[in-house]
Amino acid sequence: MLKRVFRLTDNKDFQTVYRRGRYNATALFSVNVLPNRFGFTKIGIVANKKVAKKAVDRNAVKRQVREIVRELLPQLKKGQSVVVTVRQPALAADYKTMGKELVTSFKKLELFDENPKKDN
Repeated sequence: MLKRVFRLTDNKDFQTVYRRGRYNATALFSVNVLPNRFGFTKIGIVANKKVAKKAVDRNAVKRQVREIVRELLPQLKKGQSVVVTVRQPALAADYKTMGKELVTSFKKLELFDENPKKDN
């Protein structure tokens, strides 16, 4: 589980990232990124009803994405707000494939820090 301090929770923050941020899309995810005024990275994960009608299915895929992001968090640049939107094909994808897709998107958006530290 991501610590609360690393989570985007306010709808206003999500909308700001969508409007002003940079964007990258893959088959499984779309990722929006915007620099923030905090000294740390904040992550938000979205899976809407177009992805799956059942909340159980949406929550399961969000938990997997959250775990992948939690593992990548120490390597990410600080001071970024990131919104990961899950797409429908992610329901059928396995954990490794989802991880590779997220890493690909993060690299394209230049989210990885050249000299990562453990305190993020």
